[in-house]
Amino acid sequence: MTKASSLELIREALQAARAKDKPRTRQLLLEATHLDSRNEAAWQWLAGVAESAIEANGALERVLVLNPNNEKAAEALRSTRLKAGIEAAKAKDAPAARRLLRAAVADDPRSEHGWLWLAGVTESPAEALAYLQRVLDINPKNPSAKKGADHCRARLQKPPAPAAVPAPAPETVTRSAPPTPLPAASGARRGLPASGVRQGLPTPPPMPAVSARTVLVVDDSRTIRKVAGLALSGAGYRVAEAESGMDAVERIRVDGPPDLILLDVAMPGMSGYEFCRLVRHNPETAAVPVVMLTGKDGFFDKLRGRLAGTDVYLTKPLQPEALLVVVRKLCPAAR
Repeated sequence: MTKASSLELIREALQAARAKDKPRTRQLLLEATHLDSRNEAAWQWLAGVAESAIEANGALERVLVLNPNNEKAAEALRSTRLKAGIEAAKAKDAPAARRLLRAAVADDPRSEHGWLWLAGVTESPAEALAYLQRVLDINPKNPSAKKGADHCRARLQKPPAPAAVPAPAPETVTRSAPPTPLPAASGARRGLPASGVRQGLPTPPPMPAVSARTVLVVDDSRTIRKVAGLALSGAGYRVAEAESGMDAVERIRVDGPPDLILLDVAMPGMSGYEFCRLVRHNPETAAVPVVMLTGKDGFFDKLRGRLAGTDVYLTKPLQPEALLVVVRKLCPAAR
């Protein structure tokens, strides 16, 4: 019965669409998807009459959950994500805006407006500066990106305000009996210091704390991340993982800069070259060593990696021994 009711609503929606009654068409399709949430066609038609880009984006995402091979919905989603992200940013919904805009720039890394709007909803000036630099790489004359980048650099260079020191509590003077002198130790009676330690020998300074270095492994292959992680952790490194460039950006924003980055070249959305340029444009990560990992060993591939800012170029299949030699040279395991 549910199926029949849903189909009847879709028929009525088609009639309303032919009559160019968009509000009624949308209402009927909403009712149809409510009755039958797995009706792929209803969700796809709903995206076409949605009241906002955010609603259209949600409907198209639902279509692709039901049928990941729906190429028409996937193409429509790529053009809708940017509009939906801008709508969310204007509505002050920063988490939704960041999710949508990151997906938009992953679909189109040359989207000037995508990177610019993404910079406006970030939580740190360093991350915003990295996104604004992407805008300037695409269009060096973008006035909004220039102004925003200058503002971010000023914020990053501004020293933090000193913490307020609480005023000492008023001292209360109390009278008490003079302290009773401690009895001399047995060593003092023999002419030695009370501690029993010979004079003239200084107390040795405490040993500094040793902390492990962090290596961020960025690769869409779970196997590569596992192999590299086992080798690095066994050599005394702390290992963090990211399966894409955008995932790595988020990890750095949350956890702070790593001590070294092991980076795959070929990843979906943002390539290793593009992520490396982001790393180099971010003042907080500009000096972090980057080891590029790829299956290509040509001269121009290495040149492209060097231009992007990589320090070392390793080829697949990954050899743990060779990896450790390079990592230890660039970044000793302990501070």
